[in-house]
Amino acid sequence: MRRTLAALLAAGLAIGALAGCAGAPRGQLPGPVPSGVEFRAAPDGAPPAPPLTLELTDGTTLDLAGQWAERPVVLVFFESWCTRCAGQQGPINDVVDEYEDRVLFLGVANLSDPDDVAAYVEENDITYPVAVDPTGDAWLMYAVAEAPLVALVGKDGSLLRGWPEGVTGRELGATIAELAVG
Repeated sequence: MRRTLAALLAAGLAIGALAGCAGAPRGQLPGPVPSGVEFRAAPDGAPPAPPLTLELTDGTTLDLAGQWAERPVVLVFFESWCTRCAGQQGPINDVVDEYEDRVLFLGVANLSDPDDVAAYVEENDITYPVAVDPTGDAWLMYAVAEAPLVALVGKDGSLLRGWPEGVTGRELGATIAELAVG
């Protein structure tokens, strides 16, 4: 009996380790932009995106202007209790997988407790970095009245598109291809 339990435990740990290796590590910034990737120029008249410096849930500080100097950025404003946010997350995760190192995706929560944000990230299999904006400054700068809101910022820092009620994965992917990544 003990041997069987030990074998089952070892198998479970091995499967868990393999499953963890298959996906992207949680909260990691993308790697270097792959060679040969082309980014689209912003349309004439596209407004500049508000620059932000946010603290990520791992305690590091992220300067968005430094990020969009290298690649487009998708901001996903959410709250841990937002059912619409959770409903859209799976298809957004598919777009994250599709654009890997070409686009930075960043989640931004405001009123959610950090422990609830961590649980939301785990439950919704979010692999991209997430920040908690306790002052609400980022939400104000991007005119987020309520979650969800998704914003696409071009490589040059131009605000290309926003979705005040969130977005489907299909529309987000198509818009990134149309406006941001060549």
